[in-house]
Amino acid sequence: MSRVVEANEPDTISYLFYFDRNEPKCVVHEIYANSEAVFAHNNGLASQTILPKIFSVSRIVKFEVYGTSSKKLQKVLTGFRPEIYNLLTCFTR
Repeated sequence: MSRVVEANEPDTISYLFYFDRNEPKCVVHEIYANSEAVFAHNNGLASQTILPKIFSVSRIVKFEVYGTSSKKLQKVLTGFRPEIYNLLTCFTR
């Protein structure tokens, strides 16, 4: 899935999968250029063809959103019952 996203979604800035070696769980960390890039990802080849296969053997147990998202995106995400965190301050090197 990562290769398909990288090849077809230029506004997906970061797409990281972390697996726990001791438990059957994975954390997926995604960063998008803007809210429209999230819609492009949701409608993209990977999400439409590969994600259904992943969801046939897994489920989302926690969904967090960091940063400012559009009202349209917030409405779409309500089905995931996300925890939404708005940026207060930051420092990045």
